[in-house]
Amino acid sequence: MTQQNQQQQQMQQAVQSAQQAQQAAQQAQQAVQSAQASTNTQQIQQAQQQVQQAQQEVQQAQATAKSQQNNLQ
Repeated sequence: MTQQNQQQQQMQQAVQSAQQAQQAAQQAQQAVQSAQASTNTQQIQQAQQQVQQAQQEVQQAQATAKSQQNNLQ
């Protein structure tokens, strides 16, 4: 496999990771909204933790994608 093909594959994986992280963040936001509607404080806290974790995953995925993009240049 050529270096360019490897870099393209790594970039595709980074993009897929970013998309999955964004989807997880959206689901976590929905969980927060649902928890707030139920006024269950434990459920709200769990949902907020999910949001924080998802946001971290999005940031990591974006950093990886940016790094891969820089490697292609």
